[in-house]
Amino acid sequence: MRYCVLYPKTENVHLTKDVGMIAYKLNKLYGYDAFVATYKNGEYPYLKDEVKGLKIDFIKKEHGHFKDIYLYVKKNAHIIDVLQIFHMTLNSVFYAFIYKMFNKNGIIFLKLDCTKVLVDKIKKMNMVQRQILNVFLKRVDIIGVEKKEIFNELKSELRLHKTKLLNISNGLDFDRGEVKLKAKFDDKEDIILSVGRIGSPEKNSKMLMDAFANIDENKLGNWKLVFVGPIEEKFEEEIDNYFKRYEYLKKKVIFKGPIYDRKELYNEYRKAKIFCLTSKFESVGIALIEAGAMGDVIISTNVGIADEIVNGDNGILIEVGDISALTDGINKLIESKNLSQASYATEKFCRENYDWDIIVKKLHSKIIDIKENDIYE
Repeated sequence: MRYCVLYPKTENVHLTKDVGMIAYKLNKLYGYDAFVATYKNGEYPYLKDEVKGLKIDFIKKEHGHFKDIYLYVKKNAHIIDVLQIFHMTLNSVFYAFIYKMFNKNGIIFLKLDCTKVLVDKIKKMNMVQRQILNVFLKRVDIIGVEKKEIFNELKSELRLHKTKLLNISNGLDFDRGEVKLKAKFDDKEDIILSVGRIGSPEKNSKMLMDAFANIDENKLGNWKLVFVGPIEEKFEEEIDNYFKRYEYLKKKVIFKGPIYDRKELYNEYRKAKIFCLTSKFESVGIALIEAGAMGDVIISTNVGIADEIVNGDNGILIEVGDISALTDGINKLIESKNLSQASYATEKFCRENYDWDIIVKKLHSKIIDIKENDIYE
């Protein structure tokens, strides 16, 4: 079966995310002839090791986006059994219509990768907007929703298409050595880790820096705050001013920059006891899964799948921008006597619920069901 992921913006880094991993696992586990259709956006070294077996088919960049895609899909639609597209956007509508125009029996998998903002927009749609949405979704065969909460809401909002909905989260490849190897809490260090684009407005890095500075110096002990990720140029001055205000934190707040070697990155997760996310919004928040699978206790703003991973006393959720709650939460965790239990519970939950093998099995079963129903109709 030929499986195409149509994502013209694909870069190397996307190959280890949902853009590449779903197709890669369908190839590895079920023998799909899987590939990503994209413009050439740099080199793709992950094809040689991280997602070996996955292929890329480059789209010619000649006439502008819409005409390029039209010509590509027109030429290839008849040999594509399943087309994976992303997001509920004008681009996705265009991709779906063109594909079904040239392959009426093909299967479209729309992976929403959405937040509650989409649900709210659908709720506010008038009758005409609903009709347009239904015309689009009539051409879609599978609608992938990452969060269980949003999945349940959409079953109510998209009643005409509820049988197409599939709760299919993002995940990790536990076949890989650096991910498969579990962390031992006794080997962890007194580290609070943050991973992402440091200083970008949506990541709100300053909130974590300020909360850490609010902790009583005598309580900090050996605790350190470690940031991993590229630093926005405009944020460099903010960091300089921070260390001028809090000179005693120069050896406790560490900026390691981006780590592209995935083994090194997972070693950072494995060393940390606490992982902190202060984002203003996330569709999923893959770093939460990566950290959780390595036994990091999560303290996070209530975005993405944070409220799925923190499902009891195994972590702390705070509201976006609430620095006081973040300070209190960090205080609570670094003084906790039950951090090892929270670490184990978080690791267990993430490994059981965010394994790409299990996630992709659900999608494969759905595809086979659709194929078999087509045969009997």
